[in-house]
Amino acid sequence: MFRSRSKRFAFAALALSAALIIQFTPAPPVGASDHIDSPSITQDRGSDLADTFAFLDPNDNSKIVLIMSTQAFVVSGEHFGMAIFDHNIRYRFEIENTGDAKPDTFVDVIYSKGLGRTMNQTATIELPDDKKFNAPTTPSDQEYKAPEFIITNDRETGASFYAGVADDPFFLDDTGANRFVLSSIKNPGRPNKSLLSERGGRDTYAGFNTLITAVSVPADMLRGKAGNVIGINSVTQRRETQRIRDNGVVEGSGDWVTIDRDGGPLVNNGLIPPPRKDEYNAASTEDDAKGKFQADLVKSLKGLGTDDTHIAMLAKAAVEKGDILRLDLTVPNRGSGGGNNRDGGFGKMGGRRLQDDVVDMVFTIINNGRPLGDKVNGNELAFLNAFPFVAKPHQPFPPGSGADDRTRQ
Repeated sequence: MFRSRSKRFAFAALALSAALIIQFTPAPPVGASDHIDSPSITQDRGSDLADTFAFLDPNDNSKIVLIMSTQAFVVSGEHFGMAIFDHNIRYRFEIENTGDAKPDTFVDVIYSKGLGRTMNQTATIELPDDKKFNAPTTPSDQEYKAPEFIITNDRETGASFYAGVADDPFFLDDTGANRFVLSSIKNPGRPNKSLLSERGGRDTYAGFNTLITAVSVPADMLRGKAGNVIGINSVTQRRETQRIRDNGVVEGSGDWVTIDRDGGPLVNNGLIPPPRKDEYNAASTEDDAKGKFQADLVKSLKGLGTDDTHIAMLAKAAVEKGDILRLDLTVPNRGSGGGNNRDGGFGKMGGRRLQDDVVDMVFTIINNGRPLGDKVNGNELAFLNAFPFVAKPHQPFPPGSGADDRTRQ
Protein backbone atom coordinates (compact mmCIF):
# COMPACT_ATOMS: atom_id res chain seq x y z
CA MET A 1 0.00 0.00 0.00
CA PHE A 2 2.77 2.43 0.88
CA ARG A 3 5.58 1.01 -1.29
CA SER A 4 7.16 3.16 -4.00
CA ARG A 5 9.15 2.52 -7.16
CA SER A 6 10.47 6.03 -7.70
CA LYS A 7 10.91 9.28 -5.85
CA ARG A 8 7.64 10.48 -7.31
CA PHE A 9 5.72 7.50 -6.03
CA ALA A 10 7.57 7.62 -2.72
CA PHE A 11 6.39 11.19 -2.21
CA ALA A 12 2.81 10.20 -3.05
CA ALA A 13 2.95 7.32 -0.61
CA LEU A 14 4.33 9.58 2.11
CA ALA A 15 1.52 12.05 1.47
CA LEU A 16 -1.05 9.28 1.78
CA SER A 17 0.51 8.07 5.03
CA ALA A 18 0.45 11.61 6.39
CA ALA A 19 -3.21 11.98 5.43
CA LEU A 20 -4.07 8.81 7.29
CA ILE A 21 -2.14 9.93 10.34
CA ILE A 22 -3.57 13.44 10.42
CA GLN A 23 -7.11 12.13 10.03
CA PHE A 24 -7.09 9.94 13.09
CA THR A 25 -5.16 8.59 16.00
CA PRO A 26 -4.97 4.83 15.43
CA ALA A 27 -5.45 2.41 18.26
CA PRO A 28 -5.97 -1.31 18.62
CA PRO A 29 -9.48 -2.23 19.72
CA VAL A 30 -10.05 -3.69 23.15
CA GLY A 31 -13.80 -4.24 23.39
CA ALA A 32 -14.85 -2.23 20.33
CA SER A 33 -14.53 1.09 18.57
CA ASP A 34 -15.62 2.84 21.76
CA HIS A 35 -18.14 0.36 23.16
CA ILE A 36 -17.93 -0.17 26.94
CA ASP A 37 -14.49 1.44 27.12
CA SER A 38 -14.07 2.22 30.84
CA PRO A 39 -15.13 0.96 34.29
CA SER A 40 -17.64 3.77 34.84
CA ILE A 41 -19.19 3.40 31.40
CA THR A 42 -19.70 -0.31 31.99
CA GLN A 43 -22.11 0.65 34.77
CA ASP A 44 -23.71 3.55 32.87
CA ARG A 45 -25.15 2.16 29.65
CA GLY A 46 -27.13 5.27 28.77
CA SER A 47 -24.04 7.43 28.41
CA ASP A 48 -21.87 4.79 26.74
CA LEU A 49 -20.80 6.02 23.32
CA ALA A 50 -20.19 3.28 20.79
CA ASP A 51 -19.12 5.07 17.60
CA THR A 52 -19.01 8.45 15.88
CA PHE A 53 -19.59 8.88 12.15
CA ALA A 54 -19.33 12.12 10.18
CA PHE A 55 -19.51 12.38 6.40
CA LEU A 56 -20.94 14.41 3.55
CA ASP A 57 -24.35 13.21 2.40
CA PRO A 58 -23.58 11.29 -0.82
CA ASN A 59 -26.88 12.52 -2.26
CA ASP A 60 -26.04 16.16 -1.49
CA ASN A 61 -22.46 17.04 -0.55
CA SER A 62 -23.60 20.41 0.78
CA LYS A 63 -24.90 18.60 3.88
CA ILE A 64 -23.01 16.92 6.72
CA VAL A 65 -24.35 13.79 8.39
CA LEU A 66 -23.45 13.38 12.07
CA ILE A 67 -24.18 10.06 13.77
CA MET A 68 -23.44 8.88 17.28
CA SER A 69 -24.38 5.42 18.49
CA THR A 70 -24.91 4.76 22.20
CA GLN A 71 -25.96 1.95 24.49
CA ALA A 72 -24.51 -0.95 22.53
CA PHE A 73 -25.56 -4.61 22.44
CA VAL A 74 -29.29 -4.00 22.53
CA VAL A 75 -31.06 -7.28 21.75
CA SER A 76 -34.37 -7.28 19.93
CA GLY A 77 -36.18 -9.13 22.72
CA GLU A 78 -35.38 -6.28 25.14
CA HIS A 79 -36.44 -3.28 23.05
CA PHE A 80 -39.09 -2.23 25.54
CA GLY A 81 -36.61 -1.87 28.37
CA MET A 82 -33.36 -0.99 26.63
CA ALA A 83 -34.32 1.17 23.65
CA ILE A 84 -34.83 4.39 25.61
CA PHE A 85 -32.65 7.51 25.52
CA ASP A 86 -31.70 8.88 28.95
CA HIS A 87 -33.47 12.20 29.59
CA ASN A 88 -30.69 13.23 32.00
CA ILE A 89 -28.00 13.13 29.30
CA ARG A 90 -26.93 15.80 26.84
CA TYR A 91 -25.88 14.09 23.61
CA ARG A 92 -23.40 16.53 22.08
CA PHE A 93 -21.44 16.80 18.83
CA GLU A 94 -18.45 19.08 19.43
CA ILE A 95 -17.37 20.88 16.26
CA GLU A 96 -13.85 22.28 15.85
CA ASN A 97 -13.45 24.57 12.82
CA THR A 98 -10.39 26.76 13.52
CA GLY A 99 -7.63 24.16 13.19
CA ASP A 100 -6.83 23.54 16.86
CA ALA A 101 -8.04 21.13 19.54
CA LYS A 102 -10.71 23.39 21.06
CA PRO A 103 -14.40 22.96 20.12
CA ASP A 104 -15.87 26.07 18.50
CA THR A 105 -19.55 25.21 18.17
CA PHE A 106 -21.96 22.43 19.09
CA VAL A 107 -24.95 20.37 18.02
CA ASP A 108 -26.85 19.24 21.12
CA VAL A 109 -29.68 16.75 21.55
CA ILE A 110 -31.71 16.29 24.72
CA TYR A 111 -34.55 13.80 25.04
CA SER A 112 -37.74 13.86 27.06
CA LYS A 113 -38.35 11.11 29.61
CA GLY A 114 -38.89 7.77 27.96
CA LEU A 115 -41.52 5.24 28.93
CA GLY A 116 -40.91 2.56 26.33
CA ARG A 117 -43.71 0.23 25.23
CA THR A 118 -44.03 1.71 21.71
CA MET A 119 -44.19 5.31 23.01
CA ASN A 120 -41.81 7.77 21.40
CA GLN A 121 -39.74 10.44 23.11
CA THR A 122 -39.35 14.06 22.05
CA ALA A 123 -35.89 15.27 21.13
CA THR A 124 -34.83 18.91 21.30
CA ILE A 125 -32.10 19.60 18.76
CA GLU A 126 -30.00 22.72 19.39
CA LEU A 127 -27.92 23.96 16.46
CA PRO A 128 -25.35 26.77 16.10
CA ASP A 129 -26.57 30.37 16.17
CA ASP A 130 -29.27 29.54 18.74
CA LYS A 131 -31.39 27.62 16.27
CA LYS A 132 -33.42 24.69 17.55
CA PHE A 133 -36.32 22.40 16.72
CA ASN A 134 -38.14 19.44 18.24
CA ALA A 135 -38.58 15.99 16.75
CA PRO A 136 -40.08 12.63 17.80
CA THR A 137 -37.98 9.50 18.14
CA THR A 138 -38.90 6.27 16.39
CA PRO A 139 -40.39 4.00 19.05
CA SER A 140 -39.26 0.38 19.21
CA ASP A 141 -41.60 -2.58 19.28
CA GLN A 142 -41.60 -6.37 19.31
CA GLU A 143 -43.17 -6.79 15.88
CA TYR A 144 -41.46 -9.13 13.47
CA LYS A 145 -40.98 -6.36 10.92
CA ALA A 146 -38.95 -3.31 11.93
CA PRO A 147 -40.93 -0.06 12.22
CA GLU A 148 -40.44 2.64 9.61
CA PHE A 149 -37.95 5.31 10.58
CA ILE A 150 -39.52 8.60 11.63
CA ILE A 151 -37.43 11.35 10.03
CA THR A 152 -38.00 15.01 10.82
CA ASN A 153 -37.01 17.62 8.23
CA ASP A 154 -36.87 21.13 9.69
CA ARG A 155 -37.55 23.68 6.93
CA GLU A 156 -36.26 26.69 8.83
CA THR A 157 -32.76 25.30 9.47
CA GLY A 158 -32.48 22.80 6.62
CA ALA A 159 -31.59 20.12 9.17
CA SER A 160 -32.93 16.57 9.42
CA PHE A 161 -33.10 14.29 12.44
CA TYR A 162 -33.52 10.62 13.31
CA ALA A 163 -33.29 8.91 16.68
CA GLY A 164 -34.12 5.35 17.56
CA VAL A 165 -32.86 1.80 17.44
CA ALA A 166 -30.89 0.51 14.46
CA ASP A 167 -28.52 -2.31 13.63
CA ASP A 168 -25.11 -1.58 15.16
CA PRO A 169 -23.10 -0.30 12.16
CA PHE A 170 -19.72 -1.26 13.62
CA PHE A 171 -18.07 -4.47 12.42
CA LEU A 172 -15.12 -6.25 14.05
CA ASP A 173 -14.04 -9.62 15.41
CA ASP A 174 -13.83 -8.47 19.02
CA THR A 175 -12.44 -11.74 20.33
CA GLY A 176 -9.64 -11.80 17.78
CA ALA A 177 -8.77 -8.18 18.51
CA ASN A 178 -8.76 -8.73 22.27
CA ARG A 179 -6.56 -11.80 22.02
CA PHE A 180 -4.16 -9.96 19.73
CA VAL A 181 -3.86 -6.99 22.10
CA LEU A 182 -3.47 -9.28 25.12
CA SER A 183 -0.54 -10.94 23.36
CA SER A 184 1.14 -7.52 23.10
CA ILE A 185 0.76 -7.08 26.86
CA LYS A 186 2.22 -10.51 27.59
CA ASN A 187 4.99 -10.11 25.04
CA PRO A 188 5.61 -6.37 24.56
CA GLY A 189 6.85 -5.59 21.08
CA ARG A 190 6.11 -9.12 19.83
CA PRO A 191 2.32 -9.50 19.57
CA ASN A 192 0.83 -12.55 17.87
CA LYS A 193 -0.74 -10.91 14.82
CA SER A 194 -2.33 -14.16 13.60
CA LEU A 195 -4.79 -14.02 16.50
CA LEU A 196 -6.57 -11.06 14.93
CA SER A 197 -8.03 -13.09 12.07
CA GLU A 198 -7.75 -16.70 13.22
CA ARG A 199 -11.56 -17.04 13.57
CA GLY A 200 -12.01 -16.34 9.87
CA GLY A 201 -13.98 -13.12 10.16
CA ARG A 202 -16.69 -13.44 12.81
CA ASP A 203 -18.43 -10.10 13.37
CA THR A 204 -19.04 -9.71 17.11
CA TYR A 205 -21.66 -7.00 16.48
CA ALA A 206 -23.78 -8.95 14.00
CA GLY A 207 -27.35 -9.35 15.26
CA PHE A 208 -27.12 -6.57 17.85
CA ASN A 209 -28.77 -3.16 17.83
CA THR A 210 -27.72 0.18 19.24
CA LEU A 211 -29.34 3.58 19.83
CA ILE A 212 -28.73 6.07 17.04
CA THR A 213 -28.77 9.87 17.23
CA ALA A 214 -28.41 11.23 13.69
CA VAL A 215 -28.47 14.82 12.48
CA SER A 216 -28.03 16.16 8.96
CA VAL A 217 -27.10 19.85 8.74
CA PRO A 218 -26.01 22.25 5.99
CA ALA A 219 -22.21 22.24 5.81
CA ASP A 220 -22.13 26.04 5.96
CA MET A 221 -23.65 25.83 9.44
CA LEU A 222 -20.51 24.10 10.76
CA ARG A 223 -17.84 25.44 8.42
CA GLY A 224 -15.31 27.79 10.01
CA LYS A 225 -13.75 30.94 8.61
CA ALA A 226 -10.25 29.42 8.58
CA GLY A 227 -10.86 26.74 5.94
CA ASN A 228 -12.77 23.66 4.86
CA VAL A 229 -11.56 21.15 7.46
CA ILE A 230 -13.70 20.60 10.55
CA GLY A 231 -13.25 18.27 13.50
CA ILE A 232 -16.02 16.24 15.11
CA ASN A 233 -16.01 14.77 18.60
CA SER A 234 -19.00 13.17 20.34
CA VAL A 235 -19.61 13.45 24.08
CA THR A 236 -22.32 12.37 26.48
CA GLN A 237 -22.76 14.61 29.50
CA ARG A 238 -24.68 14.55 32.77
CA ARG A 239 -25.39 17.31 35.25
CA GLU A 240 -22.80 17.47 38.01
CA THR A 241 -25.37 16.59 40.70
CA GLN A 242 -27.76 13.69 40.21
CA ARG A 243 -30.68 13.43 42.64
CA ILE A 244 -33.17 10.62 43.14
CA ARG A 245 -36.54 12.09 44.08
CA ASP A 246 -39.07 10.47 46.41
CA ASN A 247 -41.04 9.20 43.41
CA GLY A 248 -37.95 7.46 42.03
CA VAL A 249 -37.34 9.95 39.21
CA VAL A 250 -33.69 10.93 38.68
CA GLU A 251 -33.03 14.58 37.94
CA GLY A 252 -29.81 16.51 37.46
CA SER A 253 -28.64 19.97 38.43
CA GLY A 254 -25.48 22.02 38.15
CA ASP A 255 -22.92 22.17 35.35
CA TRP A 256 -22.74 19.62 32.56
CA VAL A 257 -19.80 17.21 32.91
CA THR A 258 -18.56 14.76 30.30
CA ILE A 259 -19.06 11.05 31.02
CA ASP A 260 -17.85 9.59 27.72
CA ARG A 261 -16.25 10.95 24.56
CA ASP A 262 -15.34 9.58 21.16
CA GLY A 263 -13.52 11.06 18.17
CA GLY A 264 -11.15 8.89 16.19
CA PRO A 265 -12.18 5.23 16.45
CA LEU A 266 -10.49 2.75 18.78
CA VAL A 267 -8.51 5.25 20.86
CA ASN A 268 -9.53 4.80 24.50
CA ASN A 269 -10.11 1.06 24.23
CA GLY A 270 -6.70 0.35 22.79
CA LEU A 271 -4.09 2.85 23.90
CA ILE A 272 -5.22 4.09 27.30
CA PRO A 273 -4.45 1.79 30.28
CA PRO A 274 -7.40 0.68 32.45
CA PRO A 275 -6.51 2.88 35.47
CA ARG A 276 -6.79 6.00 33.29
CA LYS A 277 -9.78 5.15 31.08
CA ASP A 278 -12.33 7.01 33.21
CA GLU A 279 -9.94 9.94 33.44
CA TYR A 280 -9.54 9.93 29.67
CA ASN A 281 -13.29 10.00 29.09
CA ALA A 282 -13.70 12.92 31.48
CA ALA A 283 -10.86 14.87 29.86
CA SER A 284 -11.15 17.19 26.85
CA THR A 285 -9.56 17.30 23.43
CA GLU A 286 -7.58 20.28 24.75
CA ASP A 287 -6.13 17.99 27.44
CA ASP A 288 -5.02 15.68 24.64
CA ALA A 289 -3.24 18.58 22.97
CA LYS A 290 -1.42 19.37 26.22
CA GLY A 291 0.09 15.89 26.22
CA LYS A 292 -1.87 14.54 29.18
CA PHE A 293 -1.99 11.00 27.75
CA GLN A 294 1.00 11.06 25.41
CA ALA A 295 3.17 8.68 27.46
CA ASP A 296 0.34 6.12 27.54
CA LEU A 297 -0.08 6.27 23.76
CA VAL A 298 3.64 5.77 23.16
CA LYS A 299 3.92 2.86 25.58
CA SER A 300 0.94 1.05 24.07
CA LEU A 301 2.25 1.50 20.53
CA LYS A 302 5.65 0.10 21.53
CA GLY A 303 3.92 -2.94 22.99
CA LEU A 304 2.14 -3.48 19.68
CA GLY A 305 5.42 -3.46 17.80
CA THR A 306 4.96 -0.10 16.10
CA ASP A 307 8.34 1.29 15.03
CA ASP A 308 9.78 4.56 16.30
CA THR A 309 9.03 6.44 13.10
CA HIS A 310 5.31 5.64 13.19
CA ILE A 311 5.15 6.16 16.97
CA ALA A 312 6.60 9.64 16.58
CA MET A 313 4.12 10.56 13.86
CA LEU A 314 1.10 9.08 15.63
CA ALA A 315 1.96 10.53 19.01
CA LYS A 316 2.59 13.96 17.50
CA ALA A 317 -0.76 13.90 15.72
CA ALA A 318 -2.61 12.80 18.85
CA VAL A 319 -1.04 15.45 21.04
CA GLU A 320 -1.28 18.37 18.65
CA LYS A 321 -4.83 17.90 17.41
CA GLY A 322 -6.48 15.84 20.12
CA ASP A 323 -8.78 12.86 19.69
CA ILE A 324 -10.93 14.39 16.96
CA LEU A 325 -12.35 12.96 13.72
CA ARG A 326 -11.41 15.20 10.77
CA LEU A 327 -13.62 15.98 7.77
CA ASP A 328 -12.45 18.00 4.77
CA LEU A 329 -15.56 19.48 3.18
CA THR A 330 -13.89 19.50 -0.25
CA VAL A 331 -13.34 15.72 -0.30
CA PRO A 332 -16.23 14.24 -2.33
CA ASN A 333 -18.46 11.48 -0.99
CA ARG A 334 -20.38 9.35 -3.46
CA GLY A 335 -22.06 5.98 -3.72
CA SER A 336 -24.66 3.85 -2.00
CA GLY A 337 -25.05 3.10 1.70
CA GLY A 338 -23.75 6.47 2.86
CA GLY A 339 -20.89 6.59 0.39
CA ASN A 340 -18.20 4.18 -0.76
CA ASN A 341 -15.94 5.96 -3.29
CA ARG A 342 -12.28 5.10 -2.79
CA ASP A 343 -11.11 8.71 -2.92
CA GLY A 344 -13.30 9.66 0.05
CA GLY A 345 -14.01 8.65 3.61
CA PHE A 346 -11.75 7.53 6.42
CA GLY A 347 -8.05 7.86 5.62
CA LYS A 348 -8.74 10.45 2.93
CA MET A 349 -9.78 13.26 5.29
CA GLY A 350 -13.39 12.46 4.43
CA GLY A 351 -14.54 11.86 8.00
CA ARG A 352 -15.79 8.38 8.80
CA ARG A 353 -18.51 6.67 6.78
CA LEU A 354 -20.57 3.65 7.79
CA GLN A 355 -18.87 1.36 5.26
CA ASP A 356 -15.29 2.42 6.01
CA ASP A 357 -13.32 -0.53 7.37
CA VAL A 358 -11.57 1.57 10.00
CA VAL A 359 -10.31 -1.49 11.88
CA ASP A 360 -8.16 -2.74 9.01
CA MET A 361 -6.94 0.80 8.26
CA VAL A 362 -5.94 1.40 11.87
CA PHE A 363 -4.20 -1.95 12.32
CA THR A 364 -2.29 -1.45 9.07
CA ILE A 365 -0.87 1.85 10.29
CA ILE A 366 0.01 0.38 13.68
CA ASN A 367 1.65 -2.49 11.81
CA ASN A 368 4.03 0.06 10.25
CA GLY A 369 2.12 0.25 6.97
CA ARG A 370 1.97 -3.49 6.36
CA PRO A 371 -1.60 -4.75 5.76
CA LEU A 372 -3.22 -6.27 8.85
CA GLY A 373 -6.90 -6.99 9.36
CA ASP A 374 -9.53 -9.13 11.09
CA LYS A 375 -11.23 -10.52 7.92
CA VAL A 376 -14.49 -8.78 8.87
CA ASN A 377 -14.81 -6.61 5.80
CA GLY A 378 -18.30 -5.17 6.13
CA ASN A 379 -21.53 -4.94 8.06
CA GLU A 380 -23.87 -7.94 8.03
CA LEU A 381 -26.78 -5.76 6.83
CA ALA A 382 -26.77 -3.34 3.92
CA PHE A 383 -26.90 0.32 4.86
CA LEU A 384 -29.68 2.53 3.51
CA ASN A 385 -29.16 4.90 0.59
CA ALA A 386 -30.76 7.91 2.26
CA PHE A 387 -30.62 9.63 5.64
CA PRO A 388 -30.08 8.31 8.31
CA PHE A 389 -28.28 5.61 6.25
CA VAL A 390 -28.02 3.12 9.15
CA ALA A 391 -29.69 -0.28 8.66
CA LYS A 392 -33.06 -1.14 10.19
CA PRO A 393 -32.92 -2.82 13.62
CA HIS A 394 -33.00 -6.54 14.21
CA GLN A 395 -36.44 -7.67 15.36
CA PRO A 396 -37.61 -10.82 17.16
CA PHE A 397 -37.96 -13.83 14.88
CA PRO A 398 -41.49 -15.03 14.10
CA PRO A 399 -42.60 -18.37 15.59
CA GLY A 400 -41.48 -21.43 13.73
CA SER A 401 -38.98 -19.53 11.58
CA GLY A 402 -35.99 -21.57 12.72
CA ALA A 403 -33.87 -18.59 11.82
CA ASP A 404 -30.31 -18.04 12.98
CA ASP A 405 -30.16 -15.15 15.46
CA ARG A 406 -27.02 -13.93 13.66
CA THR A 407 -25.18 -13.04 16.86
CA ARG A 408 -21.51 -13.88 16.52
CA GLN A 409 -19.96 -14.34 19.94
